[in-house]
Amino acid sequence: MRFNAKKIAVLGGSASLLAIATLSLAAQPAAAEECLLDTNDNGIADAGDTDRGATSNGVTTLACGEGAQATGAASTATGYRAAATASGSTATGSLAKATANVATATGRQSVASGARSTATGAQATASGNRATATGSSSTASGLESTATGTDSIASGTQSTANGFRARAIGDESTATGVNSTASGANSFAGGSNSTASGLTSVAIGDNATASDEDAVAVGESANASGFHSTSVGAESQATGAGDTALGWQASATGGQSTATGRQASAGGFQSSAYGQSASASGEGSFAGGVGSSATESGAVALGRNSAATSAGAVAIGDGAVASGSTAVGAGSAATGANSAAYGANSAATGDDSTSLGENSSATGNNATAVGQGALANVDGATSVGDEANAGGTESTAVGHLASSAGANSTAVGTLASASGANSTASGVSSSASGANGSSYGTNSSAAGDFSVAVGANANTGAGATHSVSIGSAATAQGGASIAMGLNAAATGVTSISVGPGSVASADSSSAFGAEAHATGNTSTAIGVLSQASGDDSVAIGESANSSGLNSTSVGSESQATMAGTSAFGWQAAATGVRATALGHLTVASGERSLAVGEGASATGLTSTALGNLAVASDEDAVAVGDAAQATGFHSTAIGGEAVASGIGAQAFGWQASATGNQATALGRQANASGFQATALGQSATAGFSGSTAVGVGATTTAANQVALGGTGSAVRVGDIAASTAAQTGATDVMTVDANGVVGRDPTIRTQIATNTANIATNAGNIATNAANIASLQTLTSTHTNQINQLFGETAANREAIGRANEGVAMALAMETPMLLGDTTFALSGGIGYFEDKGAGTLAVSARIGENAAFSAGIGVGFDSGEVGARGGFQVAW
Repeated sequence: MRFNAKKIAVLGGSASLLAIATLSLAAQPAAAEECLLDTNDNGIADAGDTDRGATSNGVTTLACGEGAQATGAASTATGYRAAATASGSTATGSLAKATANVATATGRQSVASGARSTATGAQATASGNRATATGSSSTASGLESTATGTDSIASGTQSTANGFRARAIGDESTATGVNSTASGANSFAGGSNSTASGLTSVAIGDNATASDEDAVAVGESANASGFHSTSVGAESQATGAGDTALGWQASATGGQSTATGRQASAGGFQSSAYGQSASASGEGSFAGGVGSSATESGAVALGRNSAATSAGAVAIGDGAVASGSTAVGAGSAATGANSAAYGANSAATGDDSTSLGENSSATGNNATAVGQGALANVDGATSVGDEANAGGTESTAVGHLASSAGANSTAVGTLASASGANSTASGVSSSASGANGSSYGTNSSAAGDFSVAVGANANTGAGATHSVSIGSAATAQGGASIAMGLNAAATGVTSISVGPGSVASADSSSAFGAEAHATGNTSTAIGVLSQASGDDSVAIGESANSSGLNSTSVGSESQATMAGTSAFGWQAAATGVRATALGHLTVASGERSLAVGEGASATGLTSTALGNLAVASDEDAVAVGDAAQATGFHSTAIGGEAVASGIGAQAFGWQASATGNQATALGRQANASGFQATALGQSATAGFSGSTAVGVGATTTAANQVALGGTGSAVRVGDIAASTAAQTGATDVMTVDANGVVGRDPTIRTQIATNTANIATNAGNIATNAANIASLQTLTSTHTNQINQLFGETAANREAIGRANEGVAMALAMETPMLLGDTTFALSGGIGYFEDKGAGTLAVSARIGENAAFSAGIGVGFDSGEVGARGGFQVAW
């Protein structure tokens, strides 16, 4: 064996290993290294010393010890028969073996067989790649596993075992503590004798056990054996799936159950127990409080030593006990099936009853009482509010001191009272005492059966069946009456009042509008301050007044004050019996009188005034026309400003005047002023007693006189021949004096005879002239026809000229609209005038191609209505 410059001398008695660096030896070429052992045990490096069979086969290897082997590249073997056989491996200790690349084995009989593994300690074994085993007899066989402690084992991939005989068997598991075991993948066991055997389970504490997936056990002897279970606390246990136990000796065994507290127990499925010694053994049960117990399905016990002993029972409060019911509060009692009592001294004795509040009581089946001292002591009753009392079957009382005494009644509001069957009272101090009555609003009252009162202080009377009052202080006292509005009052049977302060006090009366009053039977008042006080009367309009029986007033401030009267129009007044006034400021004060028109007045008995400002002021007087006046007894004035002032006088025509008794004036401005005088014709005047004036401007000048025509007028007898034939005896000539008085003159007879002879002579001459005249008549007829023809042609020409002028006007108005830019359509209109004729036109242009367009127009003459039109086209290139 060769020695190099760094040859090591090992000296030692009894073959002990003593390595001494020898620096005095001669330099040698690089070679494998073995330790020189003091074979002869003399303590001196001499020729008798050897390497005792150590083997190293590379320049970077080192073998030191009897039978040591360093055969891997850059390996090191130190100790009796130590072996480092892989590249970069290190074996240190008697019989130590490092057989994988970069593996390290340190300690007697230690083995590092995994790549980059480390085994430290006597008989330590690291067989997994990158595994680490530290401690006597420790084993790390899993990939990247770690075992630390005597007899510890880490066999799972990336597992960790820390402690004496710790076992980490599952992949990525961790076991920490003496005899701890983590056999489930990703499990953790921490504590002496702890065991985590479930997937991702956790066991922490001496003897803790987590034996199912995601189970967690924390505490001495804690046991989590259920799927996803959790047990925290010494000797706690969670054995069912999803169970949770928290506290010393807490037990959750029912599945998805929870036990929290010292010795708490949750044995029912999905049960919960909270508090020391609390027990929830029924399915879905809940026990909360020290010593609380919920033994049946769905039972709830909340409070120290509370007990819920039947299915669905609820007991809440110190020492509360519920069997098939719910009791909450000191001294509470829930004795009815499915009943519930909440509050000190509360009582729920009826089946399915509920009481909530101190001293509350629900003794009826399905009854509910909520509030201090609330009472619901009949079946189906509901009371809500301090001292509320629901005394009627199926009734409801809501509010402080509210009372519902009627069957199926409802009272809502402080001091509200519903005493009638099926009644409803809503509002502070509201009252519904009538059967099926309803009141809504503070102090409202519905005393009548089927009545309704809505609004503060609204009320219906005790006998007012089917009545309705709506509005603050509204009153409906009559049967089937209706009152709507502030202070509205309907006191009559079937009466209606609508509007603030409206009053309908008589049977079947109706008042609509602020302060409207209908006080007569079947009367109607419509409008602000309207009044209908007569039976069957109607008043419509602001301040309209109908006080008479069957009277009617329509219009602001109209009045109908007597029986059967009618007034229509602003300030119209009908004050006579059965009188009628129609129009602004009309007055009909006479019995059965009629006034029609603004300011018309009919004051006489059965008088008639028709027309603006017409006046009929005496009995049977008739005035028709603007400002016509009939002021005499039985007088008639017809026509604008006509006047008939005499007794029985008649005036017909504009400004006709009959002022004499029994006088008649007929015609524009005719005037009959004498007794029994007659004036016929425009401006005719009969101013004397018994006189008659006939014709335009005719005027009488004496009593009993007849005047025919006025100045410039002629008198004609309709059939003179018949009149002549009726004559007998000698005839005379009628004469007229300067005053127009007609008389007879007998002296004219001789002159008539002479004239008769002359007439006979002239007769022959007349015959001759007649022939000549006949000839001339023929010529005249011919000329007349020709002239008529010319006139016709002239008229046609004139008409044609007019149409031509309209055509010129159309031409002047017609304008072809221009197509601007990229436009494709244009519209224009125009008006033309020529020679007193006018016309209107409308024209359009449209582009129909890139280089083509057309236009059209239409015109209409204003006088004749003749229509003209034009059209055209244009092509450009």
